[in-house]
Amino acid sequence: MERRDYLELMTGQIRCKKMCPVIAKEVEDHIEDQKQAFMAEGMKEEEAEKAAVEEMGDPVEVGVEMDQIHRPKMPWKAIFVIALMQILSGMFAAFFLKQNESYGYIAGIRQIFRLAMAFSVMILVCYMDYSWIGKHARLLAGSYLLFMVLMRHFFVLQINGAARWIGVGGFSVSLSLMSWLFLPLYGAVLYRYRGEGYGAVLKAIVWMLLIAGILITCPDLVMAGTVGLSCVFMLMLALEKGWYQVVVTKVMTGIGISVVGVPVGILAYFFFFGAEYQKSRILAMFAVNKSQMMEGTTLGAVRELLSKCMAVGRATGVEDFWTGDRISSADYMMLGIAGYCGILVMVLCIAIIAGLLCWFLRSALKQKNQLGMMMGFGCVMVLAIQFLLSLMANI
Repeated sequence: MERRDYLELMTGQIRCKKMCPVIAKEVEDHIEDQKQAFMAEGMKEEEAEKAAVEEMGDPVEVGVEMDQIHRPKMPWKAIFVIALMQILSGMFAAFFLKQNESYGYIAGIRQIFRLAMAFSVMILVCYMDYSWIGKHARLLAGSYLLFMVLMRHFFVLQINGAARWIGVGGFSVSLSLMSWLFLPLYGAVLYRYRGEGYGAVLKAIVWMLLIAGILITCPDLVMAGTVGLSCVFMLMLALEKGWYQVVVTKVMTGIGISVVGVPVGILAYFFFFGAEYQKSRILAMFAVNKSQMMEGTTLGAVRELLSKCMAVGRATGVEDFWTGDRISSADYMMLGIAGYCGILVMVLCIAIIAGLLCWFLRSALKQKNQLGMMMGFGCVMVLAIQFLLSLMANI
Protein backbone atom coordinates (compact mmCIF):
# COMPACT_ATOMS: atom_id res chain seq x y z
CA MET A 1 0.00 0.00 0.00
CA GLU A 2 1.24 3.48 -0.87
CA ARG A 3 1.85 5.99 1.92
CA ARG A 4 -0.86 8.36 0.70
CA ASP A 5 -3.46 5.57 0.49
CA TYR A 6 -2.54 4.40 3.99
CA LEU A 7 -2.97 7.88 5.46
CA GLU A 8 -6.31 8.49 3.71
CA LEU A 9 -7.72 5.18 4.92
CA MET A 10 -6.47 5.76 8.46
CA THR A 11 -7.80 9.34 8.80
CA GLY A 12 -11.15 8.17 7.41
CA GLN A 13 -11.75 6.38 10.71
CA ILE A 14 -11.30 9.54 12.81
CA ARG A 15 -14.45 11.49 13.66
CA CYS A 16 -12.72 14.62 14.98
CA LYS A 17 -11.87 16.09 11.58
CA LYS A 18 -9.92 19.02 13.03
CA MET A 19 -7.38 16.53 14.36
CA CYS A 20 -6.98 14.60 11.08
CA PRO A 21 -4.15 16.78 9.65
CA VAL A 22 -2.24 16.68 12.94
CA ILE A 23 -2.58 12.89 13.28
CA ALA A 24 -1.72 12.31 9.61
CA LYS A 25 1.45 14.42 10.01
CA GLU A 26 2.44 12.51 13.15
CA VAL A 27 1.95 9.09 11.50
CA GLU A 28 3.72 10.24 8.33
CA ASP A 29 6.70 11.32 10.42
CA HIS A 30 6.80 7.85 11.98
CA ILE A 31 6.73 6.26 8.52
CA GLU A 32 9.54 8.54 7.32
CA ASP A 33 11.68 7.79 10.37
CA GLN A 34 11.21 4.04 9.90
CA LYS A 35 11.95 4.36 6.19
CA GLN A 36 15.26 6.08 6.93
CA ALA A 37 16.11 3.34 9.43
CA PHE A 38 15.47 0.62 6.85
CA MET A 39 17.54 2.47 4.24
CA ALA A 40 20.39 2.72 6.75
CA GLU A 41 20.26 -1.07 6.98
CA GLY A 42 20.80 -1.37 3.21
CA MET A 43 17.28 -1.40 1.73
CA LYS A 44 16.47 0.49 -1.46
CA GLU A 45 14.20 3.52 -1.14
CA GLU A 46 11.07 1.90 -2.65
CA GLU A 47 11.52 -1.26 -0.64
CA ALA A 48 12.13 0.74 2.55
CA GLU A 49 8.99 2.87 1.92
CA LYS A 50 6.82 -0.22 1.51
CA ALA A 51 8.28 -1.92 4.58
CA ALA A 52 7.80 1.23 6.70
CA VAL A 53 4.10 1.46 5.72
CA GLU A 54 3.56 -2.23 6.50
CA GLU A 55 5.30 -1.76 9.85
CA MET A 56 2.54 0.67 10.92
CA GLY A 57 -0.09 -2.10 10.87
CA ASP A 58 -3.69 -2.20 9.61
CA PRO A 59 -4.71 1.40 8.73
CA VAL A 60 -8.32 0.80 9.82
CA GLU A 61 -7.29 -0.50 13.24
CA VAL A 62 -4.79 2.31 13.68
CA GLY A 63 -7.45 4.86 12.69
CA VAL A 64 -9.96 3.44 15.18
CA GLU A 65 -7.35 3.60 17.96
CA MET A 66 -6.52 7.20 17.06
CA ASP A 67 -10.23 8.03 17.05
CA GLN A 68 -10.55 6.73 20.62
CA ILE A 69 -7.54 8.77 21.74
CA HIS A 70 -8.40 12.05 20.03
CA ARG A 71 -12.16 12.03 20.36
CA PRO A 72 -13.12 15.12 22.39
CA LYS A 73 -14.26 14.10 25.88
CA MET A 74 -15.49 16.17 28.78
CA PRO A 75 -13.89 15.16 32.11
CA TRP A 76 -17.24 15.02 33.88
CA LYS A 77 -15.86 13.19 36.93
CA ALA A 78 -13.31 15.94 37.61
CA ILE A 79 -15.88 18.65 36.85
CA PHE A 80 -18.31 17.14 39.38
CA VAL A 81 -15.62 17.09 42.10
CA ILE A 82 -14.63 20.70 41.32
CA ALA A 83 -18.27 21.80 41.38
CA LEU A 84 -18.76 20.20 44.78
CA MET A 85 -15.62 21.85 46.14
CA GLN A 86 -16.67 25.24 44.77
CA ILE A 87 -20.08 24.95 46.44
CA LEU A 88 -18.44 24.12 49.76
CA SER A 89 -15.82 26.86 49.44
CA GLY A 90 -18.53 29.38 48.55
CA MET A 91 -20.48 28.42 51.67
CA PHE A 92 -17.36 28.69 53.83
CA ALA A 93 -16.41 32.04 52.30
CA ALA A 94 -19.88 33.50 52.84
CA PHE A 95 -19.87 32.29 56.45
CA PHE A 96 -16.43 33.71 57.28
CA LEU A 97 -17.10 37.03 55.55
CA LYS A 98 -20.25 37.36 57.64
CA GLN A 99 -18.09 37.19 60.79
CA ASN A 100 -16.21 40.35 59.82
CA GLU A 101 -18.27 43.52 60.06
CA SER A 102 -15.98 45.18 57.49
CA TYR A 103 -17.26 42.76 54.80
CA GLY A 104 -20.75 41.48 55.64
CA TYR A 105 -23.28 39.63 53.46
CA ILE A 106 -22.58 41.61 50.27
CA ALA A 107 -18.97 40.40 50.16
CA GLY A 108 -20.18 36.81 50.61
CA ILE A 109 -22.59 37.15 47.69
CA ARG A 110 -19.80 38.61 45.56
CA GLN A 111 -17.54 35.69 46.42
CA ILE A 112 -20.22 33.17 45.38
CA PHE A 113 -20.77 35.12 42.14
CA ARG A 114 -17.02 35.00 41.38
CA LEU A 115 -16.96 31.24 41.94
CA ALA A 116 -19.94 30.79 39.60
CA MET A 117 -18.22 32.89 36.93
CA ALA A 118 -14.99 30.92 37.33
CA PHE A 119 -16.84 27.61 36.96
CA SER A 120 -18.57 28.85 33.78
CA VAL A 121 -15.23 29.92 32.28
CA MET A 122 -13.74 26.51 33.16
CA ILE A 123 -16.52 24.69 31.26
CA LEU A 124 -16.00 27.00 28.27
CA VAL A 125 -12.25 26.30 28.26
CA CYS A 126 -12.93 22.54 28.32
CA TYR A 127 -14.72 22.87 24.97
CA MET A 128 -11.91 24.88 23.38
CA ASP A 129 -9.34 23.41 20.98
CA TYR A 130 -5.95 24.31 22.45
CA SER A 131 -3.98 23.19 19.37
CA TRP A 132 -4.27 26.69 17.86
CA ILE A 133 -2.44 28.05 20.92
CA GLY A 134 0.48 25.78 20.04
CA LYS A 135 0.53 27.08 16.47
CA HIS A 136 0.71 30.73 17.57
CA ALA A 137 2.43 30.26 20.95
CA ARG A 138 5.11 32.95 20.68
CA LEU A 139 2.72 35.53 19.23
CA LEU A 140 0.16 34.89 21.98
CA ALA A 141 2.75 34.87 24.78
CA GLY A 142 4.36 38.07 23.50
CA SER A 143 0.96 39.76 23.12
CA TYR A 144 0.00 38.79 26.66
CA LEU A 145 3.22 40.20 28.09
CA LEU A 146 2.64 43.43 26.14
CA PHE A 147 -0.93 43.54 27.44
CA MET A 148 0.34 43.25 31.03
CA VAL A 149 2.88 46.04 30.47
CA LEU A 150 0.20 48.34 29.02
CA MET A 151 -2.18 47.56 31.89
CA ARG A 152 0.65 48.20 34.35
CA HIS A 153 1.42 51.57 32.73
CA PHE A 154 -2.03 53.02 31.95
CA PHE A 155 -4.53 51.44 34.37
CA VAL A 156 -2.51 50.81 37.52
CA LEU A 157 -3.96 51.42 40.98
CA GLN A 158 -1.24 52.65 43.34
CA ILE A 159 -1.79 51.24 46.85
CA ASN A 160 0.88 52.08 49.45
CA GLY A 161 3.41 52.53 46.66
CA ALA A 162 2.69 49.13 45.10
CA ALA A 163 1.25 48.76 41.59
CA ARG A 164 -0.19 45.26 41.87
CA TRP A 165 -3.75 46.09 40.84
CA ILE A 166 -5.32 47.54 37.72
CA GLY A 167 -8.68 49.26 37.49
CA VAL A 168 -10.90 49.42 34.41
CA GLY A 169 -14.44 50.83 34.45
CA GLY A 170 -14.98 50.42 38.18
CA PHE A 171 -13.57 46.87 38.25
CA SER A 172 -10.23 46.02 39.82
CA VAL A 173 -8.09 42.99 38.95
CA SER A 174 -4.86 41.74 40.48
CA LEU A 175 -2.03 42.19 37.98
CA SER A 176 0.01 39.69 39.99
CA LEU A 177 -2.62 36.96 39.70
CA MET A 178 -3.01 37.66 35.98
CA SER A 179 0.59 36.49 35.58
CA TRP A 180 -0.52 32.89 36.25
CA LEU A 181 -2.32 32.90 32.89
CA PHE A 182 1.08 33.20 31.24
CA LEU A 183 2.12 29.68 32.32
CA PRO A 184 -0.02 27.69 29.82
CA LEU A 185 1.27 30.02 27.10
CA TYR A 186 4.82 29.42 28.32
CA GLY A 187 4.21 25.68 28.00
CA ALA A 188 3.12 26.18 24.39
CA VAL A 189 6.27 28.26 23.73
CA LEU A 190 8.45 25.45 25.09
CA TYR A 191 6.63 23.06 22.75
CA ARG A 192 7.37 25.26 19.72
CA TYR A 193 11.13 25.09 20.42
CA ARG A 194 11.24 21.27 20.25
CA GLY A 195 14.17 19.86 18.31
CA GLU A 196 16.36 22.95 18.79
CA GLY A 197 19.60 23.11 20.77
CA TYR A 198 20.99 25.38 23.48
CA GLY A 199 19.42 28.39 21.81
CA ALA A 200 15.97 27.02 22.70
CA VAL A 201 16.93 26.79 26.39
CA LEU A 202 18.30 30.35 26.30
CA LYS A 203 15.12 31.67 24.67
CA ALA A 204 13.00 29.81 27.22
CA ILE A 205 14.94 31.50 30.03
CA VAL A 206 14.44 34.92 28.38
CA TRP A 207 10.66 34.40 28.33
CA MET A 208 10.87 33.43 32.00
CA LEU A 209 12.82 36.58 32.87
CA LEU A 210 10.33 38.79 31.01
CA ILE A 211 7.32 37.73 33.09
CA ALA A 212 9.39 37.86 36.30
CA GLY A 213 10.64 41.34 35.39
CA ILE A 214 7.10 42.68 34.96
CA LEU A 215 6.18 41.36 38.42
CA ILE A 216 9.33 42.80 40.01
CA THR A 217 8.36 46.28 38.79
CA CYS A 218 4.97 46.02 40.57
CA PRO A 219 6.80 45.21 42.95
CA ASP A 220 5.78 41.66 43.89
CA LEU A 221 8.90 39.62 44.57
CA VAL A 222 6.95 36.67 45.99
CA MET A 223 4.82 36.30 42.86
CA ALA A 224 7.85 36.88 40.63
CA GLY A 225 9.63 34.06 42.45
CA THR A 226 6.71 31.63 42.33
CA VAL A 227 5.89 32.25 38.66
CA GLY A 228 9.59 32.02 37.80
CA LEU A 229 9.90 28.76 39.74
CA SER A 230 6.87 27.36 37.91
CA CYS A 231 8.55 28.20 34.59
CA VAL A 232 11.71 26.46 35.81
CA PHE A 233 9.77 23.27 36.59
CA MET A 234 8.16 23.36 33.15
CA LEU A 235 11.52 23.87 31.43
CA MET A 236 13.03 20.98 33.38
CA LEU A 237 10.12 18.74 32.36
CA ALA A 238 10.73 19.66 28.71
CA LEU A 239 14.41 18.80 29.16
CA GLU A 240 13.55 15.50 30.84
CA LYS A 241 11.26 14.62 27.90
CA GLY A 242 14.18 15.13 25.51
CA TRP A 243 12.65 18.03 23.61
CA TYR A 244 15.97 19.81 23.03
CA GLN A 245 19.30 18.72 21.57
CA VAL A 246 21.38 19.48 24.67
CA VAL A 247 23.31 17.67 27.41
CA VAL A 248 20.41 17.44 29.84
CA THR A 249 22.41 16.83 33.05
CA LYS A 250 24.63 19.87 32.51
CA VAL A 251 21.72 22.18 31.69
CA MET A 252 19.66 20.97 34.65
CA THR A 253 22.65 21.42 36.97
CA GLY A 254 23.09 24.99 35.74
CA ILE A 255 19.39 25.71 36.23
CA GLY A 256 19.49 24.23 39.75
CA ILE A 257 22.46 26.40 40.73
CA SER A 258 20.68 29.49 39.36
CA VAL A 259 17.46 28.69 41.24
CA VAL A 260 19.40 28.70 44.51
CA GLY A 261 21.90 31.46 43.64
CA VAL A 262 19.50 34.12 42.34
CA PRO A 263 17.31 34.39 45.49
CA VAL A 264 20.42 34.39 47.71
CA GLY A 265 21.93 37.14 45.58
CA ILE A 266 18.73 39.23 45.74
CA LEU A 267 18.55 38.88 49.54
CA ALA A 268 22.22 39.83 49.85
CA TYR A 269 21.71 42.90 47.65
CA PHE A 270 18.76 44.20 49.70
CA PHE A 271 20.55 43.41 52.98
CA PHE A 272 23.72 45.32 52.10
CA PHE A 273 22.39 48.04 49.76
CA GLY A 274 18.63 48.24 50.47
CA ALA A 275 16.63 50.56 52.71
CA GLU A 276 16.58 50.05 56.48
CA TYR A 277 13.06 48.58 56.47
CA GLN A 278 14.19 45.99 53.88
CA LYS A 279 17.11 44.95 56.09
CA SER A 280 14.73 44.68 59.05
CA ARG A 281 12.40 42.42 57.09
CA ILE A 282 15.27 40.10 56.13
CA LEU A 283 16.43 39.93 59.75
CA ALA A 284 12.86 39.19 60.88
CA MET A 285 12.60 36.45 58.28
CA PHE A 286 15.52 34.56 59.81
CA ALA A 287 15.06 35.59 63.46
CA VAL A 288 14.97 32.73 65.98
CA ASN A 289 12.78 34.47 68.58
CA LYS A 290 9.79 36.02 66.81
CA SER A 291 7.42 36.38 69.74
CA GLN A 292 7.90 40.16 70.08
CA MET A 293 7.99 40.76 66.32
CA MET A 294 4.67 38.94 65.82
CA GLU A 295 2.76 40.83 68.48
CA GLY A 296 -0.12 42.72 66.85
CA THR A 297 0.54 41.22 63.41
CA THR A 298 -1.53 38.88 61.25
CA LEU A 299 1.05 36.14 61.77
CA GLY A 300 0.71 36.55 65.52
CA ALA A 301 -3.10 36.33 65.27
CA VAL A 302 -2.82 33.18 63.14
CA ARG A 303 -0.53 31.45 65.65
CA GLU A 304 -2.71 32.51 68.57
CA LEU A 305 -5.82 30.98 66.97
CA LEU A 306 -3.95 27.78 66.02
CA SER A 307 -2.84 27.35 69.62
CA LYS A 308 -6.51 27.40 70.71
CA CYS A 309 -7.81 24.99 68.03
CA MET A 310 -9.00 21.55 69.15
CA ALA A 311 -8.99 18.26 67.24
CA VAL A 312 -12.76 18.54 66.75
CA GLY A 313 -15.03 21.40 67.76
CA ARG A 314 -15.09 25.16 68.09
CA ALA A 315 -12.01 27.01 69.36
CA THR A 316 -12.30 29.58 72.17
CA GLY A 317 -12.34 33.16 70.89
CA VAL A 318 -12.42 32.18 67.20
CA GLU A 319 -14.81 35.08 66.48
CA ASP A 320 -12.14 37.61 67.50
CA PHE A 321 -9.85 36.45 64.69
CA TRP A 322 -12.07 37.97 62.00
CA THR A 323 -12.26 41.49 63.44
CA GLY A 324 -10.37 44.25 61.65
CA ASP A 325 -9.36 44.83 58.04
CA ARG A 326 -6.14 42.77 58.08
CA ILE A 327 -7.90 39.41 57.91
CA SER A 328 -9.39 38.15 54.66
CA SER A 329 -11.61 35.07 54.58
CA ALA A 330 -10.20 34.03 51.20
CA ASP A 331 -6.66 33.92 52.59
CA TYR A 332 -7.48 32.15 55.87
CA MET A 333 -10.33 29.82 55.00
CA MET A 334 -8.46 26.69 56.19
CA LEU A 335 -7.68 28.33 59.52
CA GLY A 336 -11.34 29.31 59.86
CA ILE A 337 -12.37 25.69 59.27
CA ALA A 338 -9.94 24.61 62.03
CA GLY A 339 -11.29 27.30 64.36
CA TYR A 340 -14.97 26.46 63.90
CA CYS A 341 -14.85 22.71 63.12
CA GLY A 342 -11.52 21.45 64.43
CA ILE A 343 -8.03 20.61 63.16
CA LEU A 344 -9.06 17.16 61.89
CA VAL A 345 -11.66 18.69 59.58
CA MET A 346 -9.04 21.13 58.25
CA VAL A 347 -6.62 18.23 57.66
CA LEU A 348 -9.37 16.35 55.79
CA CYS A 349 -10.01 19.37 53.53
CA ILE A 350 -6.27 19.75 52.86
CA ALA A 351 -6.02 16.03 51.99
CA ILE A 352 -8.94 16.28 49.54
CA ILE A 353 -7.42 19.27 47.74
CA ALA A 354 -3.97 17.64 47.66
CA GLY A 355 -5.49 14.44 46.27
CA LEU A 356 -7.31 16.39 43.56
CA LEU A 357 -4.08 18.15 42.57
CA CYS A 358 -2.27 14.79 42.36
CA TRP A 359 -5.09 13.53 40.14
CA PHE A 360 -4.72 16.56 37.87
CA LEU A 361 -0.93 16.14 37.73
CA ARG A 362 -1.20 12.45 36.85
CA SER A 363 -3.78 13.21 34.14
CA ALA A 364 -1.56 15.92 32.63
CA LEU A 365 1.63 13.84 32.59
CA LYS A 366 -0.18 10.80 31.10
CA GLN A 367 -1.34 12.74 28.04
CA LYS A 368 0.14 11.45 24.80
CA ASN A 369 -0.31 14.83 23.16
CA GLN A 370 2.91 16.63 24.07
CA LEU A 371 1.43 20.14 23.78
CA GLY A 372 -1.53 19.20 25.97
CA MET A 373 0.81 17.55 28.48
CA MET A 374 2.98 20.64 28.91
CA MET A 375 0.10 23.15 29.00
CA GLY A 376 -1.75 20.92 31.47
CA PHE A 377 1.35 20.68 33.64
CA GLY A 378 1.61 24.48 33.66
CA CYS A 379 -2.02 24.79 34.80
CA VAL A 380 -1.45 22.26 37.60
CA MET A 381 1.62 24.24 38.72
CA VAL A 382 -0.59 27.33 39.10
CA LEU A 383 -3.05 25.47 41.32
CA ALA A 384 -0.38 23.61 43.31
CA ILE A 385 1.72 26.66 44.16
CA GLN A 386 -1.34 28.74 45.03
CA PHE A 387 -2.45 25.93 47.33
CA LEU A 388 0.96 25.65 48.99
CA LEU A 389 1.23 29.42 49.55
CA SER A 390 -2.25 29.50 51.06
CA LEU A 391 -1.46 26.49 53.25
CA MET A 392 1.73 28.09 54.57
CA ALA A 393 -0.14 31.29 55.41
CA ASN A 394 -2.74 29.26 57.35
CA ILE A 395 -0.30 27.23 59.43
